[in-house]
Amino acid sequence: MSDKTNVNVPYNPSSSSNLSSDPQVQSKIGTAPPPTGAGVNTGAGVTRPKTEEEKEADRRYEEAMEEEYAKREGGA
Repeated sequence: MSDKTNVNVPYNPSSSSNLSSDPQVQSKIGTAPPPTGAGVNTGAGVTRPKTEEEKEADRRYEEAMEEEYAKREGGA
């Protein structure tokens, strides 16, 4: 069977299809508008201090997990 998708075309870096040398493309590099839409300025990646309630919930969770693992190790 012949596969026509494999066409040998030599690479020509000075070809007009090279976008990095296109003056119109070069003039637009770095001029993108600021991002907008969902997810912008949501505070993602910003860490805030935990409240006392959150700290207490974390402590109770850790204790419950320790008890659960202790049960499993003792019953195995």
